[in-house]
Amino acid sequence: MPRPEALDLTRRVLKHLEDDSLDTVEDVCREPREAFTDPEWFDRELATLRRVPHVIGWAGEVAAPGSFTTKDVMGVPVLVVRGKDDLVRAFVNGCAHRGAQVAADCGTTKMFTCPYHNWSYGLDGRLVGAPARRMFAGALDGRGLTPLPISDEAGLLVVGLNPDVDVTRALGEIAEPLSHYDFDVRQHAETRRFVIAANWKLAVGVNFEGYHFPYVHPDTLDPIATNNSVCDVYGRHNRWAFPFRGIANFRDSPESDWPEQFFGTVVYGLFPSCVLIEAPASYQMLRVYPGRAPGECVIHMTYGAPSPITTDQEREWYRMSMDAVCNVLCNQDFPMAEACQRGLEGGVPEVLFGRNEPMLHHLVAVWRQAVHETVAAVRAG
Repeated sequence: MPRPEALDLTRRVLKHLEDDSLDTVEDVCREPREAFTDPEWFDRELATLRRVPHVIGWAGEVAAPGSFTTKDVMGVPVLVVRGKDDLVRAFVNGCAHRGAQVAADCGTTKMFTCPYHNWSYGLDGRLVGAPARRMFAGALDGRGLTPLPISDEAGLLVVGLNPDVDVTRALGEIAEPLSHYDFDVRQHAETRRFVIAANWKLAVGVNFEGYHFPYVHPDTLDPIATNNSVCDVYGRHNRWAFPFRGIANFRDSPESDWPEQFFGTVVYGLFPSCVLIEAPASYQMLRVYPGRAPGECVIHMTYGAPSPITTDQEREWYRMSMDAVCNVLCNQDFPMAEACQRGLEGGVPEVLFGRNEPMLHHLVAVWRQAVHETVAAVRAG
């Protein structure tokens, strides 16, 4: 029997296939070039991104006590660990002595040790050892790793980059459909980092419309998928689903015989810049952040696994799967985002989103509102 989400999406997609249609909105949307090129606009965005919660991983990455993972979030080194008390904690991944990173990659440990001067920390972030402690004349009392707010809502790790960020119920209404996945046991397979010459919003946007499939993906996505897509909005978050062409074969089958998982790709946009891509036997998370200027962004692409990877054969399968994902995104989608950036920097006055790109309308609207709230908060002091 299909999951409730798969049942709903399949019904809607089959209706679109019958009508040769897709979910649309009533009007077009325009965004000025300054949103992608202007330094002052960019600074307001950076300030906004530091004020909001960020989804950075799956809770399964730190499923057992002593397991940890490290992430780069907007340039902030973040360490997430599950303690002996089974609580998940997050810290700035920086030693309380000089700031050097006390952990790298992911794994399991009993304590964290700085490679610079061998200061060591417990899983709760407390300083438990420092060579030549007497040389610091009591300055080590209460010293430890700098904590960050974190939650593991719906099996996803949500972190704030400063103590004032409220991460409770950051997912809101979208937590319910997300809770049907296996994020609480989802494992890390591989992460690759890319820096591309495009505004971060352009890099996010390539994941939320199928209008470009026949032109950008003629030999990859277009032969297997259609743009008879459906979309849903959950406050600041969204969901976009497009089917594989073979879904039409289920039209005359009883719903009880439909696949358990939606026969296509479901893409979640988790505000502000996390993209979850769920497809049969394929699990990806893209975290997109601004780079050093409006025309640059950093992308962390992670491939997940439903269970621990233990054999060389499994590792090779995930490596090949990641290569296939990179072929689509890095060799087809991201070059288009970079081309758009060059045009905007060259003088194209605005970006136009059509009625057939509803998720891009939503991304623009929620981001405008978030920046407006940041500007208002700054002015209010």
